[in-house]
Amino acid sequence: MPIITNQVCLSKIKWLNNTGKGLCALCLSCVVPFAFANESAAEKADEAEIINDGHKYHHLDAVSITASGRTLQEVVQASKVLSESDLKQASGTSLGELLENMPGVSNGSFGPGVGRPVIRGMSGNRVKIAVNGNDTADVSAMSNDHAPMADAANAKQVEVIYGPSTLLYGSGAIGGVVNMSDERLHDAPLVDAEGNGLTQLKARSQVSSVDQGTQLSAQLDSGFADNWVVHLDGFVRESKDFDAPDSNLNGTVLNTATASQGFNAGLSYITNSSRSGLAISFLDYEYGVPNEENEDADITPTQMRLDGVFDKDFFAGPLESVKTQFSFNDYSHEELDGDNVVGYFEKQNFEIKSIFTLSNASSYDSKLGVHVNKQDLSLCHDHGGCEEGVPNYSDLPWDGSKGSSFDPLLDANGNTIEFAHDTPMPETETLDVALFGLLSQDWLYGKQEYALRLDQRSIKADPVSIRPASRQAASYYEEESFLAITASAGWTWLSNFENGASQKWGLSLAHTERAPQADEMYWNGDHHATFSYQLDNPDLDKETAHTFDLTWQYLLGAYQLDAAAYYYDFDGYIFNELQSVKDPYHGNDVYQFVQEDAYLTGFELAAQYELNERWAVNVVADHAVGRLEVGGNLPRIPPMTLLAGIAWQQGHWLINANVKHYSEQDQRSENETATSAYSSFNAMAAYEFEWQGMHVDVRLKGNNLTDELGRNHVSYLKAFSPVPGRNLTLDLTLAY
Repeated sequence: MPIITNQVCLSKIKWLNNTGKGLCALCLSCVVPFAFANESAAEKADEAEIINDGHKYHHLDAVSITASGRTLQEVVQASKVLSESDLKQASGTSLGELLENMPGVSNGSFGPGVGRPVIRGMSGNRVKIAVNGNDTADVSAMSNDHAPMADAANAKQVEVIYGPSTLLYGSGAIGGVVNMSDERLHDAPLVDAEGNGLTQLKARSQVSSVDQGTQLSAQLDSGFADNWVVHLDGFVRESKDFDAPDSNLNGTVLNTATASQGFNAGLSYITNSSRSGLAISFLDYEYGVPNEENEDADITPTQMRLDGVFDKDFFAGPLESVKTQFSFNDYSHEELDGDNVVGYFEKQNFEIKSIFTLSNASSYDSKLGVHVNKQDLSLCHDHGGCEEGVPNYSDLPWDGSKGSSFDPLLDANGNTIEFAHDTPMPETETLDVALFGLLSQDWLYGKQEYALRLDQRSIKADPVSIRPASRQAASYYEEESFLAITASAGWTWLSNFENGASQKWGLSLAHTERAPQADEMYWNGDHHATFSYQLDNPDLDKETAHTFDLTWQYLLGAYQLDAAAYYYDFDGYIFNELQSVKDPYHGNDVYQFVQEDAYLTGFELAAQYELNERWAVNVVADHAVGRLEVGGNLPRIPPMTLLAGIAWQQGHWLINANVKHYSEQDQRSENETATSAYSSFNAMAAYEFEWQGMHVDVRLKGNNLTDELGRNHVSYLKAFSPVPGRNLTLDLTLAY
């Protein structure tokens, strides 16, 4: 369970399901931060309690996995969920920060503006990030300084999914899928018991001390004309450079200020047998990139997104239902050196996926699907400025031979490395076409599930954005094609004991193939935002993994235990390796995507115990090891962590505290630095009460209260950007 103490205690705090006086309460937003919301279906499921031996505790299997439309009790693979109430208690705003207290999840931080989840030591293209089941379609997997375009300011829940069902989301999600779900498109009409349309309002604001941060978000959902639901939400957020307990930084980490805003608007039409909807979204971020020289460096990603969905249930024939969803994303970002735009990234992405659920004529529940994804990626690098966007040199003659503007350099092993100081990547078009199937069945001991996916990827490269003097030979840009085959199987075993205990074992096995991405193959040039140089590798081949995942859950009265152990064996593991040379232009670090056989293994453990009706304790631990078969460690593997927490609740009060310890990480790759152990002491006090028919929720959260210096081992910036220092956050909510 993700944040066990919080879930145990919050299950006993019930929000009122009031629906009237919305307009009157909305006026208060000018004075008081507030939130109006009926308890969502997912929250109600999350608050399902099992009473045993006089104790109450959460049964995590009641939580819905919204992207697949199934509950945890119906799936075989390991899945973890942060509900809306959990999100309110978590600190930070990025997905990495929100999820980092889940067992096996780390924050791939690149300063406060970026936090991409790292799952079991895997990140980048092995971890897919989705919004309501569709890819975020940004460039966050391409480089750690690029923020994921999924903001949880108005999220309903965030799910981490492993195992066979990841095949529903796309190829290569070996590490797992992080799906953020919100209510921009509704699943059910918004009506009261008499069938009248309801209007729900929700908002939230908070302030934080470590970065003088402020955030305000609001949401409106309104049902009308029986079958229609309109949704609007938005947020604004701002913060300054954060403080850190490092005397070398004079107390402040420069270039860490952020500003962001976004909105979603959706319209849904729901009947007894169908659902259709369309939503438009906008996200705009601006954040600084901390660096060793404290140079002014900022990134400004922007994304416009269009989402659509159509569900249809059938009551006869071979089909039980069909669901089609699509998204179109127009993404761009500038990388600034002071006021000069030295880098520009542009990406358009179209995705469409249809899932056909077959009628249960046999004992199997069957799903078949087709998935098409097309992305166009182009970029610019120019010290003179990229204000005009991606350059086009189609008017310059080129005979197809390699250009003359390459600077050779010998590495420590005597190998020649060639550098070019130009736009670092040709324009690429990637087309993925996939077919997949999923079978599940109840069996004597629990459930079994089998999945198969075939992915055909083609990558076309066009050097039109690169000056002929910096181009490779024409053969370098020939179209590449890959066929990836993924198959997985999973089983659960359920058992009950005479003493009232129950347990659930789960086993997942998979053969996964991942084709390389265009950026892993063709990116060859300066990347100023990371103060590094990226080398290309067009010889990359498919990455193959054989995975073993074992989970165990045990419930008895006031006890709940959850454990997992895993082993991933990789043939041709693709990773970004730090090289032994510096680039000849700026003296920056040089990285290159390379392939080696490797393995990842580790465990996760969560335990909770309710001492009585007021007190509960919990412990969470995880550990991952990543090594190359030829010897040596994989880079940026998170250290072992241990969290111990305690919670107390009485009446309107909830108080909890925990200490999270990060062990020393000296199992590092070649050229990588170690990080020392540190601990973070965190606490929260919440008070909830009724006032004028409204529900008021006041929370004071403290993080790293001992102001201890710590460095995040999975961050590229760990040497000069430590974790934030002591932080107090005040969170105010008003619900009616």
